Amino acid sequence: MSRPLDIENLKVWKLACAFEDGVLDLLERSPRAVRDAKFYVQLGDAASSVPNNVAEGFYRFNAVEFANFLRYSRGSLGEAERRLRAGVRKSYWQQTAADPWLALAVQLGPAISGFRSYLLAAAARKRARERRRKRR
Repeated sequence: MSRPLDIENLKVWKLACAFEDGVLDLLERSPRAVRDAKFYVQLGDAASSVPNNVAEGFYRFNAVEFANFLRYSRGSLGEAERRLRAGVRKSYWQQTAADPWLALAVQLGPAISGFRSYLLAAAARKRARERRRKRR
């Protein structure tokens, strides 16, 4: 049973894990990508970095630090998207095989950015409240 503050309740976490799982599965099903060790590792690392950075930020228990790790996560998502497209150009897989994961990335990117904005706004509101309290 999950609690309200469990990472499993975060939309960005769920989407990031689905993205990672899909990309890693795509890699495993492509013998040509498996043979290109550098490409294989780089795409796998980028895809895994998306949820890994969400998790690291979440467990910092600080909104500003969490937002910073979401920035890293968004960057890794961009790298993974680019490499997915490169896999099509290199004929490691067909465009139709990459499309579901590229579509998920299109959904995940704004979710990460929006959540990051929310955290930064919440942190700014908290700092403003603290400054007002100190002035009293």
